[in-house]
Amino acid sequence: MTPPVRLLVACALAALALGLAAASAQQPGGRITGVVLLGGSGPLAEPLTVQLIVLGEGGVQSAQEATTEAGRFAFDVEADADLSYVVRGVYDGVQYLTPPVLLSPELPTAEVELVVYATTTEPPALSVDRTTVTVLRLDRANAQIVFLREDEVRNPGDRVFVGDEEGVTLRIPLPDGTLVAEAGGEGDSRVEGGTLAVGTALRPGVTTVVSRYVVGYDRARDAYALRVTAPLPTDQMEVSVPTRFADEIRPLAGSAVVGERDESGEPSTVVGHEGAAGPGESVTVLLDGLAGRNTPNPLTGTTGAAVAVVLALAIIAGGAVALHLTGRRVAA
Repeated sequence: MTPPVRLLVACALAALALGLAAASAQQPGGRITGVVLLGGSGPLAEPLTVQLIVLGEGGVQSAQEATTEAGRFAFDVEADADLSYVVRGVYDGVQYLTPPVLLSPELPTAEVELVVYATTTEPPALSVDRTTVTVLRLDRANAQIVFLREDEVRNPGDRVFVGDEEGVTLRIPLPDGTLVAEAGGEGDSRVEGGTLAVGTALRPGVTTVVSRYVVGYDRARDAYALRVTAPLPTDQMEVSVPTRFADEIRPLAGSAVVGERDESGEPSTVVGHEGAAGPGESVTVLLDGLAGRNTPNPLTGTTGAAVAVVLALAIIAGGAVALHLTGRRVAA
């Protein structure tokens, strides 16, 4: 064997050794096992394809799939503390996610449960534990107000309510002067008969339905009465308005100031419904003096609420439809 040939062989062996070492270093080293449970009846008997989503600092890094056997599944993964793992499954048309799982070299394994449910189109006795409305932005130049609504809807049944014959699970009454309405969830959302018809699948227990609105007000009157109406029997209703948005924030009939809130240095007045609310009852707050005699900036928003917008729109991105009631839209 001539020297050049010996050199080539040596280089090839060295490269092979380095490749084997690199492959060895990239071995998963971690393992996530779990079970898919059908409600309270035990492991899901039929095979189901589940997906493991790998999340890193930049978002989704990768994904892999497995099919359950007797409800069980397993994934080999990296035991990397900088990554988190979410198991996703779709059963009977409804998506389910586990809480994020964290692994590390010291704790390289985890066991998770993914609970799925049968579905129904028969409406259960739905109610709302709490409705929270947060006023996010005041656009004085266009005489518009942006706010976020969160309804914590309780389903007392043991099946996922996927909607009536039109696929609607909840109809939220629109506030006066609505220009834009949008909601999040697996199903469609649309404006229909003075309501925002929402197709979010309502799972057993509590599902938070997030919706966002842009309303217009009369600049000449320099005031707006924000009316938030209960779509279902509701235990608690609150509206939070940054105090600097108006010269006066005053509750109207059936409503009362229930406190002050300070989020990220933004003082807000909280107005609530007096006691539980029946369907069609409202909490109403008058925002008087919107021209900003106390605040000259024509466009103002809240820092803390901006975070809420990002979170809400992340939810909405899963399947929302923006409903333009006029040709003009205000971005949050």
